[in-house]
Amino acid sequence: MQCARTLMWILVLAAPSYAKADGPPSAEFKPDPASVQRYGPAYRYPQAGWIVLHIEGEPYERGYQHGRLMGNEIGAHLRCFATTLSSKAPSEDWQSTRRLVNALFLRRFAKEYLEEMKGIADGATAAGARFYNRPIDLVDVAALNLWPEIETLDSALEATPTGLEGIRFPHAQPREMPKPRPEHCSAFAATGPATADGKIVFGHITMFGLYPANFYNVWLDIKPAKGHRVFMCGYPGAMQSGMDYYMNDAGLLIAETTIGQTRFDIQGQTEASRIRQAIQYAKNIDEAVAILKKDNNGLYTNEWLLGDINTNEIALFELGTHKSKLHRSSKNEWIGGTDGFYWGCNNTKDIDLRLETIPSVNGRPANLVFRPSDRDEVWQKLYHKHKGKIGVEFGKEAFTTPPLAAFSSLDAKFTTSDMAKELKSYALFGPPLGRTWHPTFDQKTRYPEVKPLVSNPWTILNGAAPPSTDIVAVDVPSFKPSSIANIGKATAKRSRNLLNVPAWHGTILPESDADIWLATAFADYERIVAREKTTEGNPAEREALVPFSADNFRIAWARSAR
Repeated sequence: MQCARTLMWILVLAAPSYAKADGPPSAEFKPDPASVQRYGPAYRYPQAGWIVLHIEGEPYERGYQHGRLMGNEIGAHLRCFATTLSSKAPSEDWQSTRRLVNALFLRRFAKEYLEEMKGIADGATAAGARFYNRPIDLVDVAALNLWPEIETLDSALEATPTGLEGIRFPHAQPREMPKPRPEHCSAFAATGPATADGKIVFGHITMFGLYPANFYNVWLDIKPAKGHRVFMCGYPGAMQSGMDYYMNDAGLLIAETTIGQTRFDIQGQTEASRIRQAIQYAKNIDEAVAILKKDNNGLYTNEWLLGDINTNEIALFELGTHKSKLHRSSKNEWIGGTDGFYWGCNNTKDIDLRLETIPSVNGRPANLVFRPSDRDEVWQKLYHKHKGKIGVEFGKEAFTTPPLAAFSSLDAKFTTSDMAKELKSYALFGPPLGRTWHPTFDQKTRYPEVKPLVSNPWTILNGAAPPSTDIVAVDVPSFKPSSIANIGKATAKRSRNLLNVPAWHGTILPESDADIWLATAFADYERIVAREKTTEGNPAEREALVPFSADNFRIAWARSAR
């Protein structure tokens, strides 16, 4: 005879522990098997404020896995986006956003990513997610992935010529200009003479609004049927990063910071589609630059930082609509005397790109002179302080130094050549300066679902699969409570061998009402297994037992345990 507590003790003794550290940790995180959720080959688990999500396969399949595992968060993220666009009537005004997305952008994605987003929508709906009581569809998910382009469209249209530039009208009236775009992020790439080992150190930090910031904690691991395995910082429903930190298994690193918005080319491909193509199919800087540049619609104008850990080359690619500028470490094309170091912080460096931010030079004069910002100056100071010594500690210091780390900063991520070879990054989710970010009274009024953003410790995010969660119950020889410690030692010594051997004898009695389900299921399941064994030679009888297979029972048990 066994009691339910026996099983609980064994699982507790066998469970791995969490890694904790104030700075970048030395030990890697191992998730608790009980925290892992699975759908087919996909899985998710929490890690220091992040949600690690792995999906794989063909486009629709991996999208469906994403939707099934992130359904609740996708529904909440949709409400967030709709509410930030219109807090008074989010459901009604969302229809206008959908119309804009459908008209301008939906057909400007590569087909592969439309299939993936369709899978995300279908999977989320199947998981029970709804947007104001209706199923989530492809246009909803596309809109989530187009927020950078929706946000920058007004400024891009303002920079796009109408043909009236330079004409003076006698009764011209003043008009409202688009609101300045908020600053979003800072990033750096270091190599060669700037770093301690001559290899790459590469990082990115994000600034954003509090309500959406709570959703940008997804570390997305995509193993597609075609192309490279991709890792990126993202959000529920993402097929691109949005917070723009990427790596792939070919050794390519990509990050970005936005710069002055250039013109809109309605015939161009979306930035979301181009960056995903670049990180999934490019294996070096040249290939990534070519993909980003081709058929560019100009929206979400960026300085792209790139690194190739195979050659330890880094690059800064300023990409406007029709103009671009590529700086490469292999050609010693440095800016401001920072040999071995590029940085970005929302400040356009190239004059040709700054010219694309206005429709014409024939109207009112515009100031197009480059002026270093306070963040530019801090990057320069940090570079000169650490030149020739940049390494892991540089990433931590940079991303906890104001104004690079600001009140509205929500994360920090960085890696090195050696770490990236193993698809690893140091990452911190939440305010890097350690203070909890509380919503204001106005934010709580406009956004009822807004939550505070708390700071989490540094952790190492990677592509390692979590421990198996196939364990349902364990039957072991009788023992006394005093021997529990010995069982723990035996379990550790024999790894999972003990836990993977089913043995159907004895009876479980419930220790309390909370254990009734386990005592009942244990007995009922034994009869199902026994019947399966007796029908092994009869395919017709065995087919009738499919709904009660061991795999289906394990899935049902895992769901009930959550």
